[in-house]
Amino acid sequence: MSLPKVNTKEWKSEVAFFLGASSDKINERAKALGIEPQSYARRMRERGVLKGHTEMPDIEPEVVTVYTPYPKFDIVPFKQPKGSRDEEDIVIVTADKHLAKVTESYNIEIAKKRMDKLLTSTMSIINLHRPIRKLWVFELGDALQGENPYQGSKIGEVSCGAFEQVHDEGVPMMSRFLSSLAGGVKEVDYIAVSGNHGVYDKQATKRTNWDNFLYKGLEGALINQKNIHIHVPTEFYQLVNIRGFRFFLIHGNQVYAQQGIPLFAMRRKMQEWYAYLGGFNYGYAAHFHSGAYDQINSHADYTICPPLVTGDSWALERVGRASSPVQLAFGVHDTYGRTWTYHLQTDDKFLPQKYPDKEGVVNFGNL
Repeated sequence: MSLPKVNTKEWKSEVAFFLGASSDKINERAKALGIEPQSYARRMRERGVLKGHTEMPDIEPEVVTVYTPYPKFDIVPFKQPKGSRDEEDIVIVTADKHLAKVTESYNIEIAKKRMDKLLTSTMSIINLHRPIRKLWVFELGDALQGENPYQGSKIGEVSCGAFEQVHDEGVPMMSRFLSSLAGGVKEVDYIAVSGNHGVYDKQATKRTNWDNFLYKGLEGALINQKNIHIHVPTEFYQLVNIRGFRFFLIHGNQVYAQQGIPLFAMRRKMQEWYAYLGGFNYGYAAHFHSGAYDQINSHADYTICPPLVTGDSWALERVGRASSPVQLAFGVHDTYGRTWTYHLQTDDKFLPQKYPDKEGVVNFGNL
């Protein structure tokens, strides 16, 4: 509780009381106001009221100071969106599934569970970002482990042969994935490139690749699904136009990592392919079982996509990085090109670990 404001009816009553009150009464009043008696008397004196005077003091009106922050911001009002969102396309990038590869953290059953998690995550994103016109799936190769013993397909490291990888595992799994997503969008386009693990012999022709057998088998399995289109590769790359923006897709084995770092060699190769193809906006590669991003030039960039497989010693030995089963999703807008991007974790065992610090600002001086 505080003293009344100056020049109010309550203030005049307070002054009259103070001028005529005894010390005991002043002490009682100060106690009622929650202040010390000497503080009460001091505050009255500061306002020009002195004991022994019988006239009401002539006090200037109280000045109120309004603080204006510097600089004075012209705050923009937070507007709520009106109407519907702009229509976009969605792209899912899946890479390096290596079906039939066996590690301490990976096998065919784990691969299926991870693809199911990718499926449900994609469905959630489609519903979140509607209207979605079309779904594109970029398959960046090494969908199958293959049979080449020089590429990790030795006894104990692979659960079945190439025939089973294609017809018993790969085709049913990807048919389920694409058909399920086709129920939520008008069209699905599956754009595939082949990887190096599908090459079983150096003498084989360019298109004799187990990945291509998978894509062709998938095309036959979905022939009656009129809104699903399978694009089997004829070259080592695919060049796709989505809403006027070009996407360049390769597996990535065409690039040789220097000192375990693929970015330097990848950027140089991407620059050459950019010139050869007359330009593109976005490049996507896989193969190195780790994620990375870099600029090609001021008009284009490229992304090295992480794998679905985990525990593969090749990545740790060659690149020096342990992989995490993350797959990518992003939107494509008529004006802005690639928009929102999601890094979709397909296995909860690989979610980031929290630190025990209390929530808030970390005091680096105590580290």
